[in-house]
Amino acid sequence: MGKFIDLRCDFGFKYCMSDPIIMKSFLNAILDGDEDTITRVKFENVEKTASQKDKRGVTFDLLCTTNKGNSILIEMQNSCQKFFKTRANFYVYKLMDSKIKRGHAWRKMKKDIPKIIGIFIMGKNMADIDKAVTRTAECDLDTGKIFWDRHRKYFISLPQFSLDANNITQRDIWFDFFKNLGRMENIDPSVYERADEGLLRLIEKAKIGALSEKEHRIYEASLKALEDEVDMEEAGYERGLEDGRKEGLEEGRKEGIEEGRKNNSIQIAKEMKKEGMNPSLIAKLTKLSLNEIETL
Repeated sequence: MGKFIDLRCDFGFKYCMSDPIIMKSFLNAILDGDEDTITRVKFENVEKTASQKDKRGVTFDLLCTTNKGNSILIEMQNSCQKFFKTRANFYVYKLMDSKIKRGHAWRKMKKDIPKIIGIFIMGKNMADIDKAVTRTAECDLDTGKIFWDRHRKYFISLPQFSLDANNITQRDIWFDFFKNLGRMENIDPSVYERADEGLLRLIEKAKIGALSEKEHRIYEASLKALEDEVDMEEAGYERGLEDGRKEGLEEGRKEGIEEGRKNNSIQIAKEMKKEGMNPSLIAKLTKLSLNEIETL
């Protein structure tokens, strides 16, 4: 196991990035040039329930509000998903839905809703995303100008990123850490010269040796879950490939991913249960049912 926490696993991502100073540094690096400097962030409840009984709710990885009242959701996606862009839009519009009350009187609005920004960090290549950062917004198709500025999405493809040692920015350091921190034994001294308060705080918080015994066990389970998810996805791909048909390939990959996710959740839930965590909290974090948790 490396010296630093792997930010790609569920525990590592939420444990490190749920610090307001660290998150502020990350957001300013990603949004540099697009948004004013963020001076403060406040974390919000990540669970957004369905507005109607027949609609889907959603649980984000992390959700925060800036000093200007803008909402930013941050997702870590480690497995391929066929319609990931659709899912990303669903998340953004689900958050938008929570900002507008039922029976909203539009004529009484004194100002527009706060901005909603989705940041999607991808550990795998996704279809039609062929660069490290893809920014999207609602534009006029004829002029290319922003038509409505209340939402924007950032797709960060870690496989597409490579560090240019001769031109390192804050954003580059963040991308490099997300991609490689869990496999780094040491941080290059030049990073400390460029790092702001948030990055320096991240380097300290991400040290595996600083974890408590309980945190270390949960981290190991989460890291294993990440490795299993990758293994199961590849196994599903191979099963589909052997079948020799496009339908079999896609179905095999899906089955492998779902089976891997289920096993991952069970392993993490077992560790949490050992630590005496509340079953309702375990169910919320792992998406297992209370009945499944009770039988572990």
